[in-house]
Amino acid sequence: MLNDSIVNTISIFSALRRAFSLALMLTAGTLAAQDIHFSQFGNSPLNLSPGLAGVFGGDMRFVANYRQQWRATPVPYTTLSGAVENKVYWKPGRYDRFVTASLLLNYDKQGDLALQSLQLGVPISVTMPLNRTSYLTLGATPMFGQRSFDSDEVTFSEQYIDGMFDPSAAISENLAVTSLKYFDLSAGANLRMQAPQKRSRVDLGVAAHHINRPSHDFWASSVTDEDEVRLYHKWTVYGLGLFQISEKFDFLAQGLYQRQGGYSEIVYGAGIRMHLREQRYKELALQIGADWRHRYNNSLVPRVEVFYGSWTLGATFDWDAFSRAGELISNRRGGPELSLIFRFFKIKALPKFKSCPII
Repeated sequence: MLNDSIVNTISIFSALRRAFSLALMLTAGTLAAQDIHFSQFGNSPLNLSPGLAGVFGGDMRFVANYRQQWRATPVPYTTLSGAVENKVYWKPGRYDRFVTASLLLNYDKQGDLALQSLQLGVPISVTMPLNRTSYLTLGATPMFGQRSFDSDEVTFSEQYIDGMFDPSAAISENLAVTSLKYFDLSAGANLRMQAPQKRSRVDLGVAAHHINRPSHDFWASSVTDEDEVRLYHKWTVYGLGLFQISEKFDFLAQGLYQRQGGYSEIVYGAGIRMHLREQRYKELALQIGADWRHRYNNSLVPRVEVFYGSWTLGATFDWDAFSRAGELISNRRGGPELSLIFRFFKIKALPKFKSCPII
């Protein structure tokens, strides 16, 4: 009898977990958390804004991001993102005007129901100089997405009769659709200002995501178009600044504001970058800092980054230490996040010249 009680208790707990996952999934179309989200937003530039495509030193850039959060809850999130960018210059020998063609891949998996989101984007941007130290980049990202979940793992309270699970019991919910495909469109602009003789630079930008408001629900196919759940527009404003304060030290400051529907997010932070070695192609620098995030809960986000040559490795850990919601939802541990960036420099052709006036 005791064993039966334990089994029933475990079954009910498992059902509650799946019900919680299902509730989050079905309401995802109206939550700000529906989008790919990285605490290291500056290290996931194409997810931040299409206007950041091509805004880097070098000719190609490879970016990888990994995030895991909410492991203490029944609905852990795992997010992966990868991107590659390639600059195409307008004129040979002139490197301040170019088009950047990119490829962006995002993957997200959530909860017991294995709610999965796969996105493939093709960001493209144009960069033009405004003067010798300022550059304007305009970009857009057409994206194709798919969402799905495992219906075999879904259980409902109506299937538990007198504490026993009956998979054949009739249910009132209709989950006729377990997968959907959609097209999404985003656009953005970025202004890069940099000092000619120093490492100092500032990026200021805006972005509009989900311009076409794609459908994003799993309701039955009989639901009318007017009742479909659609993504809200998301507006993003950001600033990323690096200021050289001495030969060995730089000061970093950054800020982000995002709004989607009735939800908003504000992030701001600062840090110090220490240049440990300046040998060409083997430069080594260490950066430490922290961000403060206001969202549905307040989080402190310490971060560490290592720069070696053309490589950048970043690590953060969300700490929901100052929020009651953080204690209840995530046991004050938002989760770790890693980023890896590699910039590739192509060998430039030398300008044509005559070594002898007779030739």
